[in-house]
Amino acid sequence: MEDDEMDSLFEGMVLFSPSQLATDQSLEDDHSESQSQCQSQSQSHHDAPSLETAPAPASSSSEPLDENLFSDLTLQTPLYQPSPSKTKSSRKKKKAAGLRIGYGRDSPRMSPDGDYDDDNFDDDSSILADETSSTSSIPDKDKEKDDHDNNPQQRFEHLKTRILEKLNTARELASSVSTARKVSIRRRRKASDDLHSASLKHSLLEKQLDEACEAEDFETAQRISDDLASSENHKQSLLIALRDAEAHCDAVDSHMHQVLLSQIAAEEESASLLYHFSADAANNADMFLKKAETLSSEEMDRWLSSTEALEGRKIELEIESHLVNDARLVLNNSVDASIEDDKKEKEFLCKRKDMLFDELQKLLALVRDKEKEIADNDSKIQAVEERIAHALSGFQEFQSSIDTKFDNLQSTISQLDLESEALLMKKKEIDEFLKEEVDRVAKLKELARVSAAEAKAYQEVVGLRRSLMSSVLKSRDDKVRLAKAEEKLSEEVQMLQQEVSAARASLQELSSMKSSIQQNVASFKQRILFIDKRAPELEAEKKVAAAARNFKEAARIAAEAKSLSVEKDGLQIEMEKAVLELEKLEENFKDTVERLQETEQLIISKEKEVAIARFQRLLIVAGAAMAERSAALELGNLEEANLLLVEAEAAEQEAKKLKPIYNFREEEFVNLPKHFISMELVANFGKKQLAELAASVDLSSA
Repeated sequence: MEDDEMDSLFEGMVLFSPSQLATDQSLEDDHSESQSQCQSQSQSHHDAPSLETAPAPASSSSEPLDENLFSDLTLQTPLYQPSPSKTKSSRKKKKAAGLRIGYGRDSPRMSPDGDYDDDNFDDDSSILADETSSTSSIPDKDKEKDDHDNNPQQRFEHLKTRILEKLNTARELASSVSTARKVSIRRRRKASDDLHSASLKHSLLEKQLDEACEAEDFETAQRISDDLASSENHKQSLLIALRDAEAHCDAVDSHMHQVLLSQIAAEEESASLLYHFSADAANNADMFLKKAETLSSEEMDRWLSSTEALEGRKIELEIESHLVNDARLVLNNSVDASIEDDKKEKEFLCKRKDMLFDELQKLLALVRDKEKEIADNDSKIQAVEERIAHALSGFQEFQSSIDTKFDNLQSTISQLDLESEALLMKKKEIDEFLKEEVDRVAKLKELARVSAAEAKAYQEVVGLRRSLMSSVLKSRDDKVRLAKAEEKLSEEVQMLQQEVSAARASLQELSSMKSSIQQNVASFKQRILFIDKRAPELEAEKKVAAAARNFKEAARIAAEAKSLSVEKDGLQIEMEKAVLELEKLEENFKDTVERLQETEQLIISKEKEVAIARFQRLLIVAGAAMAERSAALELGNLEEANLLLVEAEAAEQEAKKLKPIYNFREEEFVNLPKHFISMELVANFGKKQLAELAASVDLSSA
């Protein structure tokens, strides 16, 4: 307690009379209704009473001490109920309240047996205890409510379970597509092997056909030609089957791509959910911390108010106890002082009795008189003893009351000590509550951090998968583009070859027509030459016949000569027509040859373009197959790895065959991928492995 708040222990003492006390009590009774509500609201807070002492009348200092000096002693404890918010201001009002000690036998607060009402102490203590218990229940209720809410850890585990289920679904789908992909690879490999075997058989039949033609074994050649046609049809069917198998592989790869996109979408959604949970957890952590700090601050304010009230009440009771103890000591001293003369008188009379008995022995003659005196003396002694007993009984009754009140005060002080300990426990509970909330906030923030870290990891995995997928898709798109270009160019080559075949057939037809016309022209020339040779002979024969006057013969010869002349004219006309037609055929033949040569040159160019596209496609196929083989070995699938190795080697061998024919160099094709990545690894690898894979292929340069 500060010095300016209480200058003296007994500051604030007032004198009162029993009538004043009764008047005050009657006023209190008149206003009991208005005060009861105030007392119920603030009865848990007590202020330290000042000491109000009403001394005995001044004349008592000169007169002998009255034996009933403290019989009218009354203890009155006025109730002062400051609200918790006015604790500080109430300290300065403590000087006005106090403990009244004085004559108050007629006080309405005194019980018939001399005891004053103990309920003031009990009620104050119980109210204070009620306030403590009520304030202590607040954090518990809030804590129970918070515990009833969803546990962030459980929410986080539930979220992770949902994410895991989605990712497992995506991975299971990827696994099923991977299985289908393995089947399609086996099917493609089988179709490729069958086509390769058919191509070897076809090449062998062509070789046998050439040998039979050279040996002029036309029957064998015809049989081989029939087999060759059948082999060609079988080869075309196997080529279609290979294309179907490759198309199925491409379709499975496309499906795998869609599955990977679904997996990436699931991982992105997982990252988004974790980011949202992290943000919510962080916000909730801040909110819980603010709430806990506010609640703790409120509880600490209540605790401080309760502690101040309890300390004030404890000081009051200690002062009151001190005063009651002093009063008890004064009372004991007063009792001893009040009976001191009687004790001395009793001792004197006892000594006198002894002396009288001695005189009785010496003065036998005066026995009767002395016995009478002794009897009188005994009666006086008895009267004095009765007065002593009466005085002692009066003081003992009030002393018992004082002792009882002192014991009650000590019990109340003990109760206050217990309540003080309860308040200390309450403060400890508040501190524990705040610590638990801080720990809870720390755990929530840790969950937020872990969630954000996992979300970031998922986001990084998504970025790696997308980057690797872009490389895989580029390789696949390049392969598809080159395959389509190869197919288109091959069709163009086939069309050009058909044109060449048609042109050659046309040349053959033109050659036949030219030969026929040339034969006709030669025949015409021979006939004309015959006619030219025969005409002079007929003219000579005609002259001979005419000279011989064989006019009939001459007429026949003349008719024959004329017929030959007409025939010659006709032959010349036909020969001129044949020559013109032959010139036209020569021009057509020349045009057809030129067109054939151009087409053949175009075929050579197109075939080179086909070879370029095929060479690049084969390099991509070989690189992708080797990448898939490495993935198969990584995943422990030896059978698939062997199939992919055969496929890669076959593609490399075919590419090597094209190299010397067209002088290809791999350095010329700068647009080809430098590194190949397996879609299986992209689908199955985790973050660390994906990062290592991305670093190994150097995506920036791929």
